[in-house]
Amino acid sequence: MQRVGILYQPSRVESRRLAHTVHEVLDRHGVAVWQGSAEDEQALGEAATSLDLLITLGGDGTIVHAVHAVSPAGVPILGVNLGRLGFLAEVEPSEIHSAIPRVLEGDYLLEERMMLHAEVYRDGQRLLVGDAINDAFMGRGRTSRAVRISVDVDDHYVMTQTADGIIVSTPTGSTAYCLSAGGPIIAPDVDCLAVTPVAAHLAVAHAIVIPADRVLRLRLIKGDDAVLTVDGQTDVDLAPGDEVHCTQSEVTAKFIRFGTDGYFYETVLRRLRWPDQGPIP
Repeated sequence: MQRVGILYQPSRVESRRLAHTVHEVLDRHGVAVWQGSAEDEQALGEAATSLDLLITLGGDGTIVHAVHAVSPAGVPILGVNLGRLGFLAEVEPSEIHSAIPRVLEGDYLLEERMMLHAEVYRDGQRLLVGDAINDAFMGRGRTSRAVRISVDVDDHYVMTQTADGIIVSTPTGSTAYCLSAGGPIIAPDVDCLAVTPVAAHLAVAHAIVIPADRVLRLRLIKGDDAVLTVDGQTDVDLAPGDEVHCTQSEVTAKFIRFGTDGYFYETVLRRLRWPDQGPIP
């Protein structure tokens, strides 16, 4: 690896301090360094094509920002956990001195995770295109009134829900908003989409899981001030009749891993306080 990026959170003292430490370690190994703020996604996107690796210093939110900026360029991410749970992060700050040499020596696994591609249409005109590592949410925005949404898969009618909204999540996103809404936990190597109603009204509402190669269509039938939110970062206002088409993205998110392919069951479920998995590390 010739050039490595460091992405830090400028508002967090520990992130700025760790960025200095990581920079020193990379310097000692003769690696060129790009360093930038997580608040400047544009600068990261411009630098992405010249990076062989990006090291993020923050929580899962920092990694989500990084994925949006560098995944189109195929840059792998090594997440250093400064958050509470750190589902996407691979190492703790205390492990950075041993982790960086391992990466530079090629002693790691490269994990690819599917992303979600969402397009918004109004009267046949495309309003928005976006990719998500976690999820897309169609539902109520500024008002507290429920919305009504119909769901089709490959033009086959599935259901209509009156609810706060519907979450469409990737396997990665299944441990985020989807999980809090009662959706399933999905292993990251399963290519699929989970469709989870949120606070459905007078309905037996369960999440459904569909293959990733299907086309999922959400149509807003009724809802004032409804929105589509992609990864909790990109919002677009919706009007009745608008449609959101969700498919598997052509872009994947790449992560550096040091464990076996069973790390999900050994680490992520333990962080969720899964029964019999022991204390959070």
